[in-house]
Amino acid sequence: MNRESQFVMLHRTDGSGVACRVSQVLFVGRGERGAILNFPGGAQVNVHEDFDQVMALLEVTE
Repeated sequence: MNRESQFVMLHRTDGSGVACRVSQVLFVGRGERGAILNFPGGAQVNVHEDFDQVMALLEVTE
């Protein structure tokens, strides 16, 4: 499976699930209650998982 087709499942700060395509994540920031994933076009997703958890998930899928 190539990086273009890989997704990670995360949880938004409101508790709902969200699948994120790994290849589309531009950068990850630290938020007050978790991490912030930034995507092309200025889109952001705030997730409950902390920064280190998100980075570990993204690295495993490389």
